[in-house]
Amino acid sequence: MAQPTPPPTSTSSPEPYWLGRASDEQKRLLRQHTIWTRSIGYLLHPSVSTSLPDNARIADIGTGTGIWPIELSKSSPPTYTFHGFDISSEQFLPADSLPPNVNLGFGDFFKPIPQELQGTFDLVNIRLIIISLGPVSVWQQVLANILTLLKPGGAICWTEGNFLVARGFRGPEPQSTAGHHLTTGQLQLNNTLIQRFGYSFPSLTRLFEDAGLKGVEEDVLSTDRLPEQRGEFTDLGIGAVFGGLRNLARVREEGRWDEGEVERRRGLAVGDRESGAYLRWDIHVGVGFKPL
Repeated sequence: MAQPTPPPTSTSSPEPYWLGRASDEQKRLLRQHTIWTRSIGYLLHPSVSTSLPDNARIADIGTGTGIWPIELSKSSPPTYTFHGFDISSEQFLPADSLPPNVNLGFGDFFKPIPQELQGTFDLVNIRLIIISLGPVSVWQQVLANILTLLKPGGAICWTEGNFLVARGFRGPEPQSTAGHHLTTGQLQLNNTLIQRFGYSFPSLTRLFEDAGLKGVEEDVLSTDRLPEQRGEFTDLGIGAVFGGLRNLARVREEGRWDEGEVERRRGLAVGDRESGAYLRWDIHVGVGFKPL
């Protein structure tokens, strides 16, 4: 069983993950996996799961804790092998807890893929890496790098949340607030990331087709599709939004909330949540196949 490869020790490039990597973030990521999977309704898009060979090699990019390959391995043939890649091993689940056909290690999707990995995978899965991206050109660069992992005919499945359209809404309870504090926090994070890093959310369909992929599909749903999950998604959103704002506050640039203001605003957002208001955004699942 492979041990997680430690990330590089170089500090020459800035941390691209604005939500932090502490143990609380690991807990949030594990909870997020469960909530998102339940809402989407599948771990892997049906058009991809039916196309895999008996000895499929599967890569998970930006694997975080490694929970996606771990969970998928439980419902897949034992002949499948799973390889989770991340720029940091800090969120990896313990190596001795991994199934025998799952390993986790270092991988940087901003850089060219090592030659020995190119063209060796039947499926590449990507989930929730928008926080590390920026302008459309960055999405295109990352996609081009990742596609080199695929064998001819191999599939890519990219699941992403468009938090740039997120906002708060009033819940069904009579005492529910309008959710404006939830919206304000989300907009503060969005505007900061857009202004500072050029954040965007391109059409996955257009992105895939422009990259030459075939059989492209895009499944779009909302986080409030299942009413019983609205509170859970809101809790995830509050953790991500105010965790990101807390980290950005340390930059201390003009127009940013300081840490005290972030905590004050977080308290107001929690009040919205407790009243029954909720935060919603869109979920996109894009699928495409590398030409033979």
